[in-house]
Amino acid sequence: MNGSIALPADFSDAVKHAAKIVDKADNVRVISHYDADGLAAASVMAGALTRMGKQFHLSMVKGLEPEAVERIAKEGNPNILFLDMGSGQIDGLESLDAKVVALDHHKPIRKSKKVVQVNPHFHGMDGMTEACGASLSLLLSVVMDPANWDLSPVALAGVVGDRQHMGGMKGLNLQILEQAVERKHITVQRGLNLTGTTVVDTISNSVDPYFIGLSGREENVLAFLESVKINPKSPMGSLDEVYRRKLTSMLSLRLMGQGCRPETVEELVSDVHWIPSMELSTSDLADLLNACGRMDHEGLGVALSMGDKEALSVANGLRRQYTSKILERLLRIEEDGAEQMANIQYFEAPDPSLAGAQCGLAMQYILDQAKPTIAISRVNGKVKVSTRGTKHLVSKGLDLSSGLKRAAEKVGGVGGGHSVAAGATIPEAKLDEFLSILDETVGKQMG
Repeated sequence: MNGSIALPADFSDAVKHAAKIVDKADNVRVISHYDADGLAAASVMAGALTRMGKQFHLSMVKGLEPEAVERIAKEGNPNILFLDMGSGQIDGLESLDAKVVALDHHKPIRKSKKVVQVNPHFHGMDGMTEACGASLSLLLSVVMDPANWDLSPVALAGVVGDRQHMGGMKGLNLQILEQAVERKHITVQRGLNLTGTTVVDTISNSVDPYFIGLSGREENVLAFLESVKINPKSPMGSLDEVYRRKLTSMLSLRLMGQGCRPETVEELVSDVHWIPSMELSTSDLADLLNACGRMDHEGLGVALSMGDKEALSVANGLRRQYTSKILERLLRIEEDGAEQMANIQYFEAPDPSLAGAQCGLAMQYILDQAKPTIAISRVNGKVKVSTRGTKHLVSKGLDLSSGLKRAAEKVGGVGGGHSVAAGATIPEAKLDEFLSILDETVGKQMG
């Protein structure tokens, strides 16, 4: 496709169909998810539509519950583009009196004659590891205009934000990375996958990876660094090779001692994708976007992705606030653990906007690796559910997407997502019944 991206013919046709609809539209309503991937997808599309001279109205949403679809329907937009969502709510999208395009990498319910779905799952690609909302947004953008390759670093930040870089880039994501490197929008360096200024600040403020006994505990970090003879005030970038290796080795042992999966430990040293035009890595940008989305400043995330220096400064402040909040929650989980059922473990997450991140980090670094983790947030008589597993559990049969969909629908709610990460909304009064059904379902999947 454009001599740059190789796709199956039917996938290429779906992208071209979507491009034609956007190209013909005078005004485009764009609705995207609020997480790092969704914000990156929205930023890429905003850049592409601006370059085309199109009028557009962009909104970030937390989900597509029936009430949200009704609000969108009342706006009367003739052309609606959904990013990083839509395939799991196809009935609602078909009810809209508009030309609708959905770029989504979550498991689709079915094909649609009315909605144009650009979804890798329809074309033999894995939407959990090979393509995300941001990479699909870039794909559509470069089909409309190859000049949009300059937006590829933002798309790659979305890939990192969705954790699809773990174990190495694959599929569409890898093709985008290769093109971005070839076009000099990205440079690749090998390094310790930690961000921060001094060594002590970097480790004590680290949430991903989260080091049990060190993260959020500066005194413990100082004692740890003294034991390995590393000056705590040394800038991370200035550590020589010997000390860098020593630190990497000790932190790797720490993660192994926590029971982390081997692939998690291996991520401590990885390829760092540097964005020369922004003087940031894609991991940095993903962190900033995540903070903006989770702290209800989605517009700021789009602004910084489009090169607004002032927005970058404000977003750095938000990141510090976000990291502090997440650290506080993770420390509590480290101390209190989770409620255990036969096949799942769960905890209460008082802030629903942080629940997904909290759940994923707790699953990866703190809790029992043999059971998927469930975070529950109570909001106005409903419960927002975020779930995370591991690729190892998926290889044993875990499918949170179908499990959550089944359990939620049984109690009058909605759910779906990926096999390794999914979400649901259910009536609060039905929580115990929901957990019981989900526990039984997961047991059967992995039995």
